[in-house]
Amino acid sequence: MSNKILVLQTGGTLDKCYPKTILGYAFEIGEPAVSRVLDRVKSSLAVEVKSVCRLDSQDIRQEDRVKLAGACRETEVKRILVTHGTDTMLETADMLSKEQLDKIIVLTGSFLPETFKDSDADFNIGFAIGCLQTMTSIGVYVAMNGCVLPWSNCRRDSQTNMFGPIE
Repeated sequence: MSNKILVLQTGGTLDKCYPKTILGYAFEIGEPAVSRVLDRVKSSLAVEVKSVCRLDSQDIRQEDRVKLAGACRETEVKRILVTHGTDTMLETADMLSKEQLDKIIVLTGSFLPETFKDSDADFNIGFAIGCLQTMTSIGVYVAMNGCVLPWSNCRRDSQTNMFGPIE
């Protein structure tokens, strides 16, 4: 099995940028942040980065998830990182798990944009890539806040917004 990792961008806070407009600042989903992170760490990993969509996760619809599943299905790569907004990450993970893709898929995101100084993006991306390199069980996982879990045993705490196990 190849050690190559495919990163599929869907958008979310991780990829947000705030260009100045005539009316002030507005956000848009920019180029995949994972490319900048990997450039900074001078990684020698075989990583391919593709954009599936560039949406805030609250704007992701079923057709976007179908497109993401298609990108996962069509690649020969067996280890896939999906960068995703945190609001609907678990809904996307649920849908991907039903596709039975015979791959290891890890979803990650961030609570602050990668372009912000104190963002959690670099850590979450690095952690997720580390998980992908060591995991052996096919399935769909969420890697956030230093915790990796099968998506079906993961929840987002409404008080803290942190991801963790279902208790």
